[in-house]
Amino acid sequence: MKHVLKIIFKDDVQKIFDHFSSIFDIRILFYSAEGNIIKVGLNRPNSRFCQLVQNKLYGRQACLDTDQQKRNEAKAKGKTIHYLCHAGLKEALTPIYTDGELLGFMGIGQFRQHHDISRNVLNDWNQKHGDPSSLLEAHAKLPHYSREKAEAILELFSILVNHIVSQHMITAKGDFLFYKIISYIHSNIENPVTLDEVSSFIEKSNSTISHLFRKKLQMSFKEAVINIKFDKAEEYFQTCPDMKIREVADKVGYSDPLYFSRIYKKYRGMTPSQYKKKYY
Repeated sequence: MKHVLKIIFKDDVQKIFDHFSSIFDIRILFYSAEGNIIKVGLNRPNSRFCQLVQNKLYGRQACLDTDQQKRNEAKAKGKTIHYLCHAGLKEALTPIYTDGELLGFMGIGQFRQHHDISRNVLNDWNQKHGDPSSLLEAHAKLPHYSREKAEAILELFSILVNHIVSQHMITAKGDFLFYKIISYIHSNIENPVTLDEVSSFIEKSNSTISHLFRKKLQMSFKEAVINIKFDKAEEYFQTCPDMKIREVADKVGYSDPLYFSRIYKKYRGMTPSQYKKKYY
């Protein structure tokens, strides 16, 4: 389902992202409220170390789950949070608001505060693959900053975020009420989201919400929730091919994989297995 809110960036935002990435050799990103990556400084990809950890150790889903958890935490606190990812790298994330509504998140990451690799990561790699030379080599190529330098970088990141927000360098065009509902559905994708629940959350009547979805999407609220869940399921099928259908079903709020498959076929015209075969 397409974004219901168009996020608009002033030209200087990309320059800020690019210069920050270039100077510190780290990744800086802007995420939508749903967690989709919209802008990346220098279009910098995942580091080789992160690729190895994702592809050969823990799976990409472990990173996605951590990212979602930290976005929820930053949103709940309403401020920048600093943390170590499950691979032991330093990262920071801050929510971006406009007119009191969550627009997205800015984040930086993939740098070291310690010379040595995480002991847990190294042990897990040794148990699974044996020779850790490729992992150690990739880890050594990550930028390393002392605690004091890392704190200075994180403080500069906060200053840049505050400047971008105060200068209205990131704005939005669209229906914030509708966007708020869609964001809520995405944030609760693992649960069955009901019309009554959303009505209580945004303090609007059921009929108001139903009319809004008919007007915006030409479908009922229930149909919209199902389509959003299936969009997310297809994202899992594409990015995490090793995940079983029952695991994906559970991730999008269906405890019964057979029911998930039946409803999926009704809405998508094929079974989840058939969809997966289109890509693998």
